[in-house]
Amino acid sequence: MIYDASVSNLIIREWLNGSLFPLSLNLAVIIGVFIWDSFVHSLEDGTPRWWRLPGVPTACVLFWIFGMESVRAISVWAILHTTNQNKSMPDWVVETATYSLVLASIVLLVALLRCTYLFSPPKWGHAFWIYSAVSTLLFLLLSNQL
Repeated sequence: MIYDASVSNLIIREWLNGSLFPLSLNLAVIIGVFIWDSFVHSLEDGTPRWWRLPGVPTACVLFWIFGMESVRAISVWAILHTTNQNKSMPDWVVETATYSLVLASIVLLVALLRCTYLFSPPKWGHAFWIYSAVSTLLFLLLSNQL
């Protein structure tokens, strides 16, 4: 019974990560198109600092979030898929998936902090994103002590 639940859990996790990959990638692509269009229109209009146009800072951070989420999802999917098929992955695939997960996680951390900064009310200044960074660090430190 416990084995069945474990295997079913892995299959569910495989399917969820498999479905998150194309959805996240498609969102990153369409957001990238918005960013590109904003850049091109700013060149045509002669608008300086196109990255400060309304919606562009948010689009940039969401591009990184969804792009790296798709990298994370496909890496986890590859590992779970081969596990569920009772196959072993070639060493280069394991290394690629591992490095991809680490890179995606680092970029996601930075992008989520940037997103926190963007959505914090201006009157709060830098306080909330700094609090977010500190609380994340404390969570990691304290959870490793348990």
